[in-house]
Amino acid sequence: MITRLHLKNFKNFRNATLELGPLTVLVGTNASGKSSLRDAFRFIHGMSRGYNLAEIFGERYTEGVLQWKGIRGGTREVAYRGGNSFQIETTVLVPAEGAERGSPNRDRISHLVAVGISPDNGPAHITDERLLSHMRPEQVYKFRQSSASSEPHSPQGFLVRVPGDAGDGIYGKQLRFPDSQPVLSQLERHDDVPEFDKKALAAYRHHLESMRFLDPSPEAMRRTSFPGQVVLGDRGENLSSVIHAICEDREKRHALAEWINELTPQDVVDFDFVPDQTGKILLTLVESNGQRTSAYSASDGTLRFLALIAAILGPDAAGFYFLEELDNGIHPTRLYLLLQLIEQHAKQGKVQVVATTHSPQMLAMLSEEAREHASLVYRLGTEPEGRICRIMDIPKARKVLEEHNLARLHESGWLENAVAFADSEEASA
Repeated sequence: MITRLHLKNFKNFRNATLELGPLTVLVGTNASGKSSLRDAFRFIHGMSRGYNLAEIFGERYTEGVLQWKGIRGGTREVAYRGGNSFQIETTVLVPAEGAERGSPNRDRISHLVAVGISPDNGPAHITDERLLSHMRPEQVYKFRQSSASSEPHSPQGFLVRVPGDAGDGIYGKQLRFPDSQPVLSQLERHDDVPEFDKKALAAYRHHLESMRFLDPSPEAMRRTSFPGQVVLGDRGENLSSVIHAICEDREKRHALAEWINELTPQDVVDFDFVPDQTGKILLTLVESNGQRTSAYSASDGTLRFLALIAAILGPDAAGFYFLEELDNGIHPTRLYLLLQLIEQHAKQGKVQVVATTHSPQMLAMLSEEAREHASLVYRLGTEPEGRICRIMDIPKARKVLEEHNLARLHESGWLENAVAFADSEEASA
């Protein structure tokens, strides 16, 4: 589980930290920085997939097919106020080496990467990188500027130090790497890296690779798809085939019908998957009275609800989801059902979810545990700097919530006013 994300000079964040739980809900006005947080998560995701910086900021094609769409704004807009560098530090809890399945024994791995931005539109480059496993006394690897590469950006790349096999704090060889790609995705296969550290690297990368960014589109969800395509696309692509795979499990098929019945006035008893001439299938809801409603005719809200369920229950479900506007298209009286499902799976450690919302009602529906991790993303007045504060860390928030509903506080603007007052008090002290 990702427990902490620290941003320095990234997008509109000059210096901000996001603390995460199994379910982390982000609230804030438009242009406050919620989408910038999504970009930060996408950066570390692209890094874990082995992409170089040009691909992370641009595009990645495989055999003519687009595999990756770059970070919004590219290198021109990634650094705070047009600066020449940014830094992202991520902390992840992973099962400790040798720990049995379900064991509470965890290793805390921290990774820092700093990126330089060339002022003349040249390529972005790594200026610092290090990874620390808290199960051992020294860093798994750390950046060391080469004397032969004293310039900020050199074709000779940079050096990293890795520990010796003894694991006694004495560093072994210094290894040179190109500065066009994070070391994280290159070091795991290097012969000079001790086996213990390779496992730490693999555990960290595996966790970040298992990321999905979901913002379903009705048009994408209504498209037919081939059976066996079990990865739900970011826009809801392959919805029919993912639901088809879920329905191969009788219990999940029944549970899915019950969820739909709770959400809508329909009385769904089964699902059908009608193939077209090409072999692609289309999801059809079958009601007890014989009424059939295909994905073409289903409401946008029903499809979005199905997509979110498919993301969590699907056979190729990710370990981490960033959900844009979780409440979008879901009736407020039914939103609690979706939250119930997400929280249930998050508590069981099956998935970690970060979700953005503008819905005051959604905040009111959060469990006490989930509310502890809900965060406000905000800006003060006309200042460009984005800030992050856990709602329960806002001064007097706990006392105020004893008498007032969180939804109404959010709706009234009290959250923003409270942090603005606290920040002004701190500045004048």
